[in-house]
Amino acid sequence: MGIHTKKLKEYIHYYDFFATPDGQDCLPKTYYYTKYAAIGGAVFSIYEMALLSRPTTLYSSIARFGHFTFPFAGMGFVFGSSICLLGQMRKKDDTINHVVGGALAGAVWGLKYNRIQTGHVMGLFVGFIAGYFKYFHVHNIPLFNMRGPETIRSDPRMNFTIKIYDDPGRPIEP
Repeated sequence: MGIHTKKLKEYIHYYDFFATPDGQDCLPKTYYYTKYAAIGGAVFSIYEMALLSRPTTLYSSIARFGHFTFPFAGMGFVFGSSICLLGQMRKKDDTINHVVGGALAGAVWGLKYNRIQTGHVMGLFVGFIAGYFKYFHVHNIPLFNMRGPETIRSDPRMNFTIKIYDDPGRPIEP
């Protein structure tokens, strides 16, 4: 009987949103944006219930869970569908689609609180973040430094070994 050595990455398959240009594969993109936003809203709801609101009954817990989960899912749906529609209408795959889609998704948050000012602020924030991610992807700028351990091992600047004296019994390591 062997030891199971599969990594977590081999179990979880994330959807690559940038594999196709905006305006193509709209249904899967919208589905996954909605799904990931709903998961994020559920996690946010759980933390909010555990740390801030602390509901006491089952009904209030379910209501509080839906209080954030459904608007987050709505934001994901509006974002996914709007960038697909903008990509089809404009026939371009650029940052503007994502900025406008993020602004529309942020407007859903303002609709939740029934305040125009909140919708504008969240629209600007989400639109800026979405445009930021798309801009970095279009220009092939790495967003996060995802260097593996083999790269770090071969980088001489990352050699932090301290030698007090050279060991006469061993050859000097590079």
